[in-house]
Amino acid sequence: MIKYVIVLVAGAIAGGFAGNTIAHRLAEPHQHPRAVMTLLGFHRERLDAASQAGQCATVETERARITSLQQEIALAFPKAYKEEADFHKYADALGSVLQSVNAANAPAPATAMAPANAMISAAAMAPAAAAPSCPEAAAQFKKISDACEDCHKVYDPE
Repeated sequence: MIKYVIVLVAGAIAGGFAGNTIAHRLAEPHQHPRAVMTLLGFHRERLDAASQAGQCATVETERARITSLQQEIALAFPKAYKEEADFHKYADALGSVLQSVNAANAPAPATAMAPANAMISAAAMAPAAAAPSCPEAAAQFKKISDACEDCHKVYDPE
C-alpha cells in the first residue's frame, strides 16, 4: 500500500515538472507580443494619470515611450501585421495618431533674434514662471486611447 502511495506522489511530482516545462515552452513564442502589449497598457495608464494631473514633462515622456512601443507592434506580431489588413490598419492608425499628436507638441521654430535690450525688458516685465499646463493633453490621450480601443474591439488581448 505504501509503495503505491510513493509511486503516486512521485508520478504527480514528475507530471507537475513535465507540465510546467511544456507550458513554458508553449508560452515562449508569445512572450514578445505580451510584453509589448503590457508595456503599451502600462504607459497608456501613466499617460492618462499625467494628463489628468497636468504633468507636462511626464506626458511628453510617456507619449515618446508609447511612440517607441508602437513601432514594436509590427515586430511583435509579424504574421498578423503582414497578412491581416485590419490589424495592419489599426497598428498604422495608432502610428498616425501618435505622429499627429507629437507634431502638435513639437516646439515652435525659433524666430529671429530680438535685440538684447528688448529681451531684457520683456523678461523683466514677465510674471514669475507659472506651473506648465497641458490643455491638450487630455484630448490627445483620448485620441491615443481610442486608437488602442478600436484595435482591441477586434483583437481582444484576453
